[in-house]
Amino acid sequence: MKPPTQNRANQTLVLALLRSQQRFMRAMGPAFRSANLTASQWDTLETLSNKGPLSVNDLMRLTLSSSGNLDVVVKNLVQAGFIEKAVDEKDRRVRVLCLTSEGHQKVADFMPTHNRTLDEIFSHLNAQQKRETITILNRFRKALD
Repeated sequence: MKPPTQNRANQTLVLALLRSQQRFMRAMGPAFRSANLTASQWDTLETLSNKGPLSVNDLMRLTLSSSGNLDVVVKNLVQAGFIEKAVDEKDRRVRVLCLTSEGHQKVADFMPTHNRTLDEIFSHLNAQQKRETITILNRFRKALD
């Protein structure tokens, strides 16, 4: 059995991670709303912008989405004209998603707002603190894989 202090530290760490994520999403909310996007929609658009066309499964893995959530996000982005879904020429069972010209424009239009919002959110951290936080979170994530 773990010592009570270690249990308490673990529980406190979980709460700190969850509350930080919730507050971060709350701080990003106005920026997403101003662009008529959800966080999941932006994650999908930004991933396709950076990685290029992806299968639905690859996009789900990269965005850490569930299949049910990603289906809704993709449907809404297709309806908005930001992405298109095609059949993979090599494997007709696979669906490939890619940005349309409107999708590329949406990313280009929103990126400055996104970056300004991130600057505001992280303004209280200096460069060294950001690097340390990234290192710790990456170490934690890799330990979970």
